[in-house]
Amino acid sequence: MRLPLVVLLALGAAACNRQAGGNAAGGEPAAGISMRAGLWETQLRIVSVDAPNAPPGILDATIPPTPPAERNCMTPAETAAPAAAFRDRSTRENPGYDCTLGDSVFTGGRIRMTLNCRSATGQPELRQALVGTYAADRFQGAVTGETATPATDAMPSYQIRIASTLTGRRIGDCPAGATN
Repeated sequence: MRLPLVVLLALGAAACNRQAGGNAAGGEPAAGISMRAGLWETQLRIVSVDAPNAPPGILDATIPPTPPAERNCMTPAETAAPAAAFRDRSTRENPGYDCTLGDSVFTGGRIRMTLNCRSATGQPELRQALVGTYAADRFQGAVTGETATPATDAMPSYQIRIASTLTGRRIGDCPAGATN
């Protein structure tokens, strides 16, 4: 039962780590606002988890504590195509899932995107939306995600919805030789 929550949270972290671009539809530079490549610190905070059909107490056992802030280097290529970088990173970090972008806007200081991930191994689909704002050296957003637990012999499947906030700030240049 823990896998879908962990996977969904990883998607949220990937969104956080990859939204450092000021572009529309993941390609064209935004007029007047571009986020800077470099070392970024990001924080994902879970606001709520809703699983209306889950057995009592199951959420207490499966919700991890707020993860520590993460630091990742954003390359100039990633800041030039942030939506594509987000999709590619989400797919790499979730083996067995193929993720596609839906709505994708990075322009004028606004972020709006959706991501749909389908499993090649029979796991439940993952859906996520991000709405936020950005500047050259910071971003903030609200992430909503939805998935289901896989059904087992001992327990039926149930829907899970997670609401999170994410923030990020550029803290400097990437260390020499750093890679993502």
